Amino acid sequence: MNQSEQKNEHSKGMKPIMPDFVTLVRLAITVILLVLAYNIGASRLAAMIMLIAAILISGFDIAITAVYAVLRKDFFNNACLVFIAAVASFAVGCYVETTVFVVIYQACRVFMEYAEKRIKQAATEDLPKNSPESFSRQRSILNRCDGSINAVRAKFEPYYSIAVMAVTAISVLFAAFAPLLTDMSYVMSIRRGAMLIVAIIPASAFASLPLCTAYGLCRSAVAGVIIDEPETIDKAAKLKTIIFDKSDVITAGAPKIAAMISPILDKENFLRSCAYVAYKSEQRIATSIVGAYNGEINPEYIQEFNDIPGYGMEVEIEGRQMLLGTLKLLNSRGISLDTASVRKGNVLYLVIMGRYAGAIVFNENINPYAAKTVSNLKSIGVTSMLVAEDGMDICEKTAKSISISDFFPCCDTAKKLSVVKDVRQNLDEDAAVMYVSAENVGYHSDADLDARVGEQTETEDLRMSNIGIFGLPAMVSIARGVKKISMQNLALFAIVKAVLIVLAVTGNATLWFVALLDYAAGMFGVLNISRISQ
Repeated sequence: MNQSEQKNEHSKGMKPIMPDFVTLVRLAITVILLVLAYNIGASRLAAMIMLIAAILISGFDIAITAVYAVLRKDFFNNACLVFIAAVASFAVGCYVETTVFVVIYQACRVFMEYAEKRIKQAATEDLPKNSPESFSRQRSILNRCDGSINAVRAKFEPYYSIAVMAVTAISVLFAAFAPLLTDMSYVMSIRRGAMLIVAIIPASAFASLPLCTAYGLCRSAVAGVIIDEPETIDKAAKLKTIIFDKSDVITAGAPKIAAMISPILDKENFLRSCAYVAYKSEQRIATSIVGAYNGEINPEYIQEFNDIPGYGMEVEIEGRQMLLGTLKLLNSRGISLDTASVRKGNVLYLVIMGRYAGAIVFNENINPYAAKTVSNLKSIGVTSMLVAEDGMDICEKTAKSISISDFFPCCDTAKKLSVVKDVRQNLDEDAAVMYVSAENVGYHSDADLDARVGEQTETEDLRMSNIGIFGLPAMVSIARGVKKISMQNLALFAIVKAVLIVLAVTGNATLWFVALLDYAAGMFGVLNISRISQ
């Protein structure tokens, strides 16, 4: 391993140079040397040599890491602080205590890493393996847990870094001046100063937080929602509103033609006329009409096209006015139909030169998971809204079928994004909005989170299949669980750190006990992550 690789290997998280089993063997040899030094009647010199050998065998990697940290001017690195505490206490004659401290510290670190690996294993066991790319992505995030961004850690770590520097400075001052101001010996003041440094070492304080986020990402993937970046989890925990695009999210695909009725045209000519009217339209329903017509369309015949989102479209072809629209559009144009011609459901009527020429009836398949998804979201305090290209009647019918009360009809892409922007502006800053769509507009909406149904693009924050929207309530619960567990772990670490500092200052502890209790709290934090579930 070259110098650059070693520097990367020994980051603030104190990654070991050697594999775990080798570290455990080194610690076993250290214990044996420690026992021999005091139990075989060896001379003082021989005992001292064995003690020095013991502490070098167990802690040489700490010393190497500390040197690299100093070269990087990272003076408050975990390894630097451990090295200072160990050297100071060994120098004043606390040989056994220092050696046991290094052994405990190293052993706890090994078992902490083992606990982390078990959590990672639990997180990846149920990852969906039918999508190799997604599986690989989630594994990658989990394996770089030290680099995963945790909102709680990002918020409090700068303050803790200041606390580490302040307590380290106080420890040095305490060790130097306590004997001058009290009857405390230098041996005792330096020992307590060393304990104070060990108490504030951030080795375990934030260990579980990045892993907490990465675990949440994997659990979310199990629920069917793929999140690529850790920052998204924090935003998802704040979700209060989700805006669903009807097309390909609430409904499966474009509307399909169920029936065609015309009193004056045969089926082929009727469909041909409808296809010409719909040819230039950007509405999804037009796709079904044009797609159903197998003949050739000559665009040069189409003149004065007018797209009316949610209601229909109209054109002029060779001097003839043709309109294909909803009953409301016909009524607004003063075109009346007899009762026998009016159909129920999603229907567009064809009018040629002011004369009724027939109707197309459409069928739509509502996502079978949509109603349950909306219900589950409501149960956890998340409001659902719907935006659709359809007119008021069809949009309202769809919204009511899945128990959504807030809906916005007649929306083209621009209006959908405008609705998202307005909803975002009307919510508090500490509440988040998600926009769920299958459409790739090429840029991020004004929502806090953009969710993509279907293939991955470059702008979404998370993605899923249209069936995968069923996992959204679970994803929100998981995100909130990540935040809750992170706060619980941080609170525990703060309490434990405060207790350790008091014990260190009063001398009611030992170096190894301080390290053991600190890592015990860290271990609990790592194991506590398993409580994050759907």
